[in-house]
Amino acid sequence: MDTGGQTMAPPDRLETINQVLQQARNSIFYKERLPVAPLRTWEDFQRLPFTSKEDLRRYSPHGLVCVPDRELLQYHESSATTGTPVSVWYSRDDLAEIRERFSAWGVGFMPGDRVLVRFPYALSTIGHFVHAAAQHRQACVIPADSRTSITPLPRVVELMRKLQVTVLATISLSAMMIAEAAEMAGLDPRRDFPHLRAICCAGEPLTLYRRRYLEELWGVPVYDNYGMTETGPQAMDCHEQRLHPWQDLFWMEILDERLEKAVAPGDVGHLVVTSLSRRASPMIRYLTGDRVQRLEQPCGCGHSSTLRIRGRAEESLWVHNRPFDLWELEEIVHQLPSRRFWKAAAQQNGLHFIVEQEGDRDHVPPALLAQLEQQHGVRLTVDLVPKGTLYDRKELISFGMLGKPVYLCSPQSLQESHP
Repeated sequence: MDTGGQTMAPPDRLETINQVLQQARNSIFYKERLPVAPLRTWEDFQRLPFTSKEDLRRYSPHGLVCVPDRELLQYHESSATTGTPVSVWYSRDDLAEIRERFSAWGVGFMPGDRVLVRFPYALSTIGHFVHAAAQHRQACVIPADSRTSITPLPRVVELMRKLQVTVLATISLSAMMIAEAAEMAGLDPRRDFPHLRAICCAGEPLTLYRRRYLEELWGVPVYDNYGMTETGPQAMDCHEQRLHPWQDLFWMEILDERLEKAVAPGDVGHLVVTSLSRRASPMIRYLTGDRVQRLEQPCGCGHSSTLRIRGRAEESLWVHNRPFDLWELEEIVHQLPSRRFWKAAAQQNGLHFIVEQEGDRDHVPPALLAQLEQQHGVRLTVDLVPKGTLYDRKELISFGMLGKPVYLCSPQSLQESHP
């Protein structure tokens, strides 16, 4: 396989991978899938088969475990929004490694912090990881699970106010919904939460444009984290709010559309990851399904590599044989007068956006639309619709209690939501 613009790792990295492969062969799945002899070259590594999510589904719950049962300490499952859930097991060493690394998040958890965790807890991973990392730094945790009627958005707003929350940890869409619930209660997110000093996001791609919008909305810095149930966290924002990959814990390949060669530095490609530590369920050349960029730029924190998570490959909209991922869709949306809640669909000759109106006088000037069409090389249709069209505010218990956020839909469902 041509390595394209990707720099080969040093020899000791191949030795580390060989150690991981040796352990992975203890699992049912990898036992017959991996060569018995150690890898001698990077070409040998690139000949290893990919691991797909379908593989994980087929061999869940026990087929990828490669340590004795007595070493397993925690179990999680994927959300199963697209099929059978994927099972993942963590050992004590896995959890200690994640907790230690995660607690160094750029937000700087500290004694005296009150961290409200607004992630799902049941079977999901991120809420538990943030919870453990914050407490590891002696911060106080307020577990406000996002999938229970016990903590609907109005109660989250109340908790943030009366408990003087300093850090809100949630998915980025939820951070916008909490702000909306505060506004519905007559509060100003920038003014009426004086103790809030930061927002921590995870669970969905955080584009540059959404980060800016959240910081404008709440008046505090926003820190990102990237990972998935199958692997745990893989990258984390430093104090300068740049997302750095954990290169000592994962070997990351960024491959072209055909998954045949690495893309040039800075180009968008498909992320494939291999564990570099001895996990209870290591991943070998796992096809994450995410489109990413890796930028080689020095950072004030000392790291030189930064990741941009562009969005799920399967959720890109294709127009004229060109993919529009979440990053580019949000680049379009965040130049509109209303930006908070939106959905998009591909049409035969362009993109169609439905965007909830934030102000009664908001409209899209024809000149702006023409400018965006020229900038992105695609025909655009943008409909501004009344609040409540995409997310119903009438029932506040259900408002904000989402599964995984969905920003894309079929042209037919767009028309049904906006006849």
